[in-house]
Amino acid sequence: MPAIHHLGWAVRSIEKARQHFETGLGLEFRGEESHPDVRVAFFGEGQVAVELLEPRGDKTSVGRFIAERGEGIHHLALKVDDVSAALAEASRHGFVAIDSAPHSGSRGTVVGLVDPLRPDGVLIQYVQEP
Repeated sequence: MPAIHHLGWAVRSIEKARQHFETGLGLEFRGEESHPDVRVAFFGEGQVAVELLEPRGDKTSVGRFIAERGEGIHHLALKVDDVSAALAEASRHGFVAIDSAPHSGSRGTVVGLVDPLRPDGVLIQYVQEP
């Protein structure tokens, strides 16, 4: 049984969404990271961990996601022992690999994205912790 690592939630503005996640849902702010295409804020921990994803432009993958679907759940992240192996197995589960190889993620993780080809557009991210 796979373990959920976190939910990735696309938002237009972390500042505007922060109160909902901190006050409304009671998830403690755990920090923030900046990447070239996305700003990421971390809330909660354990099985109730959420990453808010704020795009750094409309042409980024998260920016396009919001333009097409609006704000909401972008990906379900599953903890795996080996992202390379999970990506290699993805097609056996009917998923299409978005990432051809693992790459660096937030907080020192290794990640890889796949598309389960569902109409809801929610992606699956495999996460390998350091």
